Amino acid sequence: MENEFLDKMEDNAVVQIWSEKTQLEKGDSLTEGYTSELGGLYSYQRNSEQSSRVERNMGPMG
Repeated sequence: MENEFLDKMEDNAVVQIWSEKTQLEKGDSLTEGYTSELGGLYSYQRNSEQSSRVERNMGPMG
């Protein structure tokens, strides 16, 4: 269940970043600083997901 949630969260972050890059390329209006904030959010989400996987894989002996 948690895996499905994290997968959806990752997919949403990827789609959001793609959408913003596409809007910037087309010249749609986005605030310049806004996209750099999302890059940090995506990095944080990936690190959090990897930490969760490591903790699950270590099990009770970790």
